[in-house]
Amino acid sequence: MAEKRETPYEDIAVFAPSAASEELLRQVDDAVREINDHRPLTREVLQKLETDILYDRVHSSAVTEGNRLSRRETIVVLTSGVIEAGSRKDIVEVRNLAAAITSLEEALRESIPLSENLVRDLHKLLLQDLDDANAGRYRTQNVAITGAKVVPPLGLDVPRLMHEVVSSSEIHNTALHVLQRATWMHWVICRVHPFLDGNGRLARLLQDYILLKSTYVPAPLRSEDREGEYYSALEAADCGKGRGLLELVAKNTLRMADRYLAVIREERAKQSWVANITKIATEKVQQTAHRKFLAVQRSSNLLKGEFFKHAGELEGAIPGLSLRFTDYGGIDFEKFQDLTHKGAAKRTWSFGLEFRIGHTALRYIFWHGVHRSRPEDTVGHLPSDIVILVSAEEDDNYYRLLDDIEEDRVSIREAVPSGGLFWRRRYNPISERSEWDTDVSGGEIARTFIQEVLGKLGLV
Repeated sequence: MAEKRETPYEDIAVFAPSAASEELLRQVDDAVREINDHRPLTREVLQKLETDILYDRVHSSAVTEGNRLSRRETIVVLTSGVIEAGSRKDIVEVRNLAAAITSLEEALRESIPLSENLVRDLHKLLLQDLDDANAGRYRTQNVAITGAKVVPPLGLDVPRLMHEVVSSSEIHNTALHVLQRATWMHWVICRVHPFLDGNGRLARLLQDYILLKSTYVPAPLRSEDREGEYYSALEAADCGKGRGLLELVAKNTLRMADRYLAVIREERAKQSWVANITKIATEKVQQTAHRKFLAVQRSSNLLKGEFFKHAGELEGAIPGLSLRFTDYGGIDFEKFQDLTHKGAAKRTWSFGLEFRIGHTALRYIFWHGVHRSRPEDTVGHLPSDIVILVSAEEDDNYYRLLDDIEEDRVSIREAVPSGGLFWRRRYNPISERSEWDTDVSGGEIARTFIQEVLGKLGLV
């Protein structure tokens, strides 16, 4: 059989799509367009793609060259670096492939153009620790491929041919479909056979470089392609019939694009589901919180009304006593939320009372706060976390909680809303402990408090 050593870089037209394959290319374009519509891809999608698809790219390319590791073993090598079986060569090959893929993607991110240096650097990674003497070095001797109808170019011609390949204007000719350009790059590297080993792996890397540079997706071979049409398509391309290889690359690009879309759609569906569930749950929580707020607000207004009514009835009825009631407004929903979630909020005063007789004045503030558990709390779960606390003026305009001062004449310490009634915590000066009353009305709380303050003033 006569040797055929024609220059392989000239005729990219042999990879032009036929009328039948144009529909396949259109499907690829549509899928890639949908992928690009979702860019920038979310971190979750990128992580999923970078891991799973990296494993496929490494495994499929390695298996095509005779690597015996299974996909599971390939994943184990790339994640932990150790497997129980498998030759050193197989293990190093998949590690090197992963490193080369990562380096290629880094070059794309940094907009590094295709060059001989990039090609040699990628090859150096592929053969690292396998054949360091030839890693990244063009072959100088002539080679023949067993069973091939076309013999690779002479070793002396490799540098010139590789220069012409990487500098070819056809690589950047946007009038040609990117799949045509990527397929040609795949084939021409196999055809020139610039290195002694690793040419197939390098060809698929550079094919993916062309695809990814145009925001397409990589096109790893399937394991069954090796036993089926892959080598037949390469051989046909050597003989000027490139559409078979074009369609193979297009089918694998479409297959990978569909995987991208499956991940993207699943992530979007999950995000939509999470957003919907979160919205529903948040609305439910907010509705529940608002109901609790309205209950607290209602109870506060009820208690405030009882104090206002009783203070008004006593004002002017006891000689020399001035009893002034001040309404501070209470809390709004935002402050209620702060109390619920942060345990504190500013300016939550509800109302105040000033008792004055002669030169003596006692002032108290009723305000909203949160319950603080104490050892003597034996009542279990309170009906509300938001409670009404009582502070007394010690110095001019400085108020302290009755819990924090030595006050044994006025017993109330806090009132907890419970429907239309209250739980009341009072200080018992005999036991020197707090005690709880339940189902106490707002009127009872107001009358007891006012009577105790009047007793402190010596009026009752």
